Amino acid sequence: MREIPPHVAIDPSERLALIEMRGVVTGSMIVDAADRVHDDPAWEDGFDVVWNCAAVLAHDVLPADVGPIVDARVESGDGRDVLVCSPTFGDRAISEMLAVMCRRRGKAMTVHTTLNEALAALGRDALPATMVTP
Repeated sequence: MREIPPHVAIDPSERLALIEMRGVVTGSMIVDAADRVHDDPAWEDGFDVVWNCAAVLAHDVLPADVGPIVDARVESGDGRDVLVCSPTFGDRAISEMLAVMCRRRGKAMTVHTTLNEALAALGRDALPATMVTP
């Protein structure tokens, strides 16, 4: 299995960012994707973020990666994060633990099993056309 770079999109008019992870995902890929969003000139504190990990096949995340991942989420601002977990074994439990760690540090984050469920948690019916994966 190979690493596939994440797809990142921001729609400032919708105050929304999308990060789509696919294939094998490493801890550094997760932090790098968050950094790409936060370093983008279109990003503003308070935007919501959809982490769509439904196409993740495997995680290669070390215990030392967890702190920087949580830091990247907590430092992203006041917006809400929704995470769509992959169907891989144990991913829901790992995603829920990550969300709990973020919430304990003040970041609103919830975990969902489908993109539609995650969007509904943000009060949205669909992704804006500007964010659809190429």
